[in-house]
Amino acid sequence: MTFVRTKGFFLMICTLFMASAVWPTWAAAEEANWRVTGCAGVVEEKLGKMDLGDLRVAEVTYIVSSRGTVASEGSERLSGWVSFENCKGNLTVRLSETCGITEVYTSGQCYIKDVPNY
Repeated sequence: MTFVRTKGFFLMICTLFMASAVWPTWAAAEEANWRVTGCAGVVEEKLGKMDLGDLRVAEVTYIVSSRGTVASEGSERLSGWVSFENCKGNLTVRLSETCGITEVYTSGQCYIKDVPNY
């Protein structure tokens, strides 16, 4: 894991490289706490349930962001960013503190059926 400070945000970046298969879930989303587990496998499990069409997953990155200069309880947010080999943009999966999925959307030129694009 890497910690990066940029423009008042702290980011903890944990990258998982994916080949052609989606990684299995390592922790049950209902029981996990992201401060302990990092929600490992939650985004990959969601990807396995989505119709990605022709999109090919290149990388999944888990990012913890926090406003301010010191991370305090409740000020951090965990998201999974999915990049693809064949489109410019990402799929973002926002996660709760218990690793539940709170929001899913795409950005840029990446489109997935029934997923909002911003």
